[in-house]
Amino acid sequence: MTQQYPLPLPHSTAMEADDYIVTASNREAATWVNAWPEWPSHCMIILGPAGSGKTHLVNLWLQKSRGKIVDIEDLATHDAGSLAMSNTIIAIDDIASVAGNDQAEVTLFHLYNLLRETKGYLLLTASRPAAQWNLRLADLRSRILASPVASIAPPDDELLTMLLVKQFHDRQVEISKEVISYLLPRIERTASALRTLVADLDRTSLAEGKPVTVALVRRVLGA
Repeated sequence: MTQQYPLPLPHSTAMEADDYIVTASNREAATWVNAWPEWPSHCMIILGPAGSGKTHLVNLWLQKSRGKIVDIEDLATHDAGSLAMSNTIIAIDDIASVAGNDQAEVTLFHLYNLLRETKGYLLLTASRPAAQWNLRLADLRSRILASPVASIAPPDDELLTMLLVKQFHDRQVEISKEVISYLLPRIERTASALRTLVADLDRTSLAEGKPVTVALVRRVLGA
């Protein structure tokens, strides 16, 4: 008989309600989110590849801080004062896309300064280091480059395993270690890709009335 993974999964205590799994690959960023407001600066950048859980961490921080999300369009169409009027705790996802939008860059510069003066906070996320954003406004660039960065590495095998088991469990599907071991070297290593794959495997399993086995996985992957 194949050995099944035991459930429930061990989650980080602080994030269990939100199902955020912490491993070595994302511990630095998760630790800084949990440490707020004890930050070394009023501005923090979460840096990590696409699909690494940056947006999930932003949402956890917003719940903790009772802050609000601002997008690039807001920066391009509003001034810093109006953006900070209702809340001086602000998060902006995918901040690198501000580069080249002159109005958005100017607003971000003033927002950065305003939040520092009013003892507010600014959490930014990006998939590339700030030096690669090609910001036009030199003063903004210097402030961003001086901001502390919490990095998320590509998901390690431990995190991928836990995400796979959890997503199968959410669908009430038990999965064997053999299947997980077969999947790990053959899948795109992002949370979004994992969700799509698990949905495909579950759908095929239900349609065929068969459990999720290595043979079924091999067919779905076309391997």
